[in-house]
Amino acid sequence: MTLVGWIILLVVAGVVLVAAELMLPSHGVLGALAVLCLLGSVGICFRVNQWAALWLFLGMVAATPFAWSAAVRIWPKTPIGRRMVLQPVENARQPLAFQIGEIGVSLSELKPMGECDFGGRRVEARCESGYIAAGARVVIVSADGRRATVRKAADTTTV
Repeated sequence: MTLVGWIILLVVAGVVLVAAELMLPSHGVLGALAVLCLLGSVGICFRVNQWAALWLFLGMVAATPFAWSAAVRIWPKTPIGRRMVLQPVENARQPLAFQIGEIGVSLSELKPMGECDFGGRRVEARCESGYIAAGARVVIVSADGRRATVRKAADTTTV
């Protein structure tokens, strides 16, 4: 076999090994062999023509980001990739258990976190400022995520 035949064989073997690395769980062994094949083809090409070897090496360097990008897009769709990559979770947002402006009673001291009761529903709440004693009437002023922000209601009568 001529040196040009070896160069072509090593480049093809390197590309096949890179593809096999994506499909088979080899822990990088096939990838390392692919790199050795590709670098070996560049080394043999240097014996044939130094400029051709330089262009072969620069072509491999230029193709690497495109191959990596394709691998990142294709690999999660392979059988091994589907087992290793988490699939997106369909999560429908639940409506809030409270309404802004709703009046309730603090079940525990809010300094600044605690629990409040709004019409029989226990809600974790945070007081807007300061401290609210247990049993005080509170009103919801805003919602931060799934948590209510409350302040003392205008009527300060305890329940």
